Amino acid sequence: MAFPANPLESVLAGVRTGAATAEQLLHALRDNDLWVPLPAGADPNGDAALPVMPLEDGPYVAAYTSQEQFTHAAGEQAHMVLTGRELAALMPPELGLAVNPGAEIGLPIRASGVGILRGETRRVTAGSRMRLGLPPEEPADLLTALADAFASLPAVLEARLALAQVGEQPPALLIGVRLKTDPPPDAGARQVTAAVQAATARVPSPYPVDTVVLRDGSDPLTAWLMANTEPFYATGRT
Repeated sequence: MAFPANPLESVLAGVRTGAATAEQLLHALRDNDLWVPLPAGADPNGDAALPVMPLEDGPYVAAYTSQEQFTHAAGEQAHMVLTGRELAALMPPELGLAVNPGAEIGLPIRASGVGILRGETRRVTAGSRMRLGLPPEEPADLLTALADAFASLPAVLEARLALAQVGEQPPALLIGVRLKTDPPPDAGARQVTAAVQAATARVPSPYPVDTVVLRDGSDPLTAWLMANTEPFYATGRT
């Protein structure tokens, strides 16, 4: 079968030509199947070692985007098939992902990108220097999952959404959450972060997801969100 053989490979080809972004590739990797070679096979208990290969900036796990790419580069050896999200969950945090090593079209995903595949989030400190706007398309399913999660946290008053870019980092969805007390207790902030991580692990997001606890109106980030967005979750809203 010719390349590209599936939607993931179409995005991979688009990244090479500039027609697709790195964020779109991470999204496709997370939700589509990958073929992972197991050179040593599996032991009688079904356990197997991930195929780690050294690259210039550290160790990477090899994975292929289709049966055809796997067979072409790795031959007829033992392997497992699982989504990028499932593979990332098995990988130690220091490992990157080598996509299609030895094939015509492939690239490395650094360990930070693998963290996005497994649904990790970053907490952004209020007042950080960033560019703010609105996402081109509202991630309705993700917002529903987040609202359901926040409904179980009594400390959460409301939550708002923006698209943010911190420095030269890739853009990310920014979830701004206002709590009942200011300054918020650390426990409340940890609960919010855990709720966002759980929601993004269940529902795909087109971007990485960051969280920030909203303060008072003197904080520029809080002021922008309050002036330019509407809450997608508020206490008592049905």
